[in-house]
Amino acid sequence: MKKTFGLFLAMILSTAFVWSQTNSKDMQVTYIANEGFMLKTIHHKVLIDALFSDGYGYFAHPTNDVTTKMQNATAPFDSIDLCFLTHYHKDHSDSKLIKEYLSKYPFVKLITTRPSLVFIDGEQFGFIKLKKQFCEITPEINKSISQTINNVFVKVLGLKHMSFYQDGYNLEEYMTNAGFYINMDGISVFHSGDTKMDNFKDYIAKSELWKDSVDIAFVYYELLNEGKTDLDFLRKTLNPKYIIVMHVPPNIYDEWAAKVRQLQQTFPNIILFKNILENKKIEF
Repeated sequence: MKKTFGLFLAMILSTAFVWSQTNSKDMQVTYIANEGFMLKTIHHKVLIDALFSDGYGYFAHPTNDVTTKMQNATAPFDSIDLCFLTHYHKDHSDSKLIKEYLSKYPFVKLITTRPSLVFIDGEQFGFIKLKKQFCEITPEINKSISQTINNVFVKVLGLKHMSFYQDGYNLEEYMTNAGFYINMDGISVFHSGDTKMDNFKDYIAKSELWKDSVDIAFVYYELLNEGKTDLDFLRKTLNPKYIIVMHVPPNIYDEWAAKVRQLQQTFPNIILFKNILENKKIEF
């Protein structure tokens, strides 16, 4: 009888352990470079703006070793479900790497806009042959489109790309930027891509009232240019539990690290990664 009870108790404890493991609500965030991240939850692992190799001599970019590990699916880059791409600038995207990656891993889906797919196809002849892996979602500016892909809820946001003027011309006039709202295993993230506060406010004003809960907001650093004023707007609008600041050029990193430390006095859960493959487990 004691032996039977012992086995029964062991089964209960084992089941409880497995249940607690499979229902753990946390996200492992690994910094690749610039706006590139790998996000891992209990059942999913995705890349965002990670397959690139060029920083225009100004922005951070992955080392050759890290790029090789991603291309070879070497841990921690094994078992990737989805790849997200906000836009096709070279400090976010390398068309050759993307084509090679999708060719090697036919079960991985690429989620991006039509302009990005057209650009990659123009640079990589035959890219269209991988069309079954494309999840082309292209919302109009200040609108969104939602879709569930591989059991991951995805909302693509038409967040206008930041402007850059030279000689009276907006050099980014034709650039399409996608923001992402992603829910993986009950954890929700917002990724802004390259958009500034005026563009983000325009989206909020012209789209439906933001209703989605946000656990982690990945924000382009200039969305916090005005310090606490911008922080207060992001908190009021998105109400994130954590904010991760991204795309900070290395030559102004120290300046922004000091700014983040100051903002942490108001909102402690602000994170600024520095080193490639630096990672943080965020628990909820």
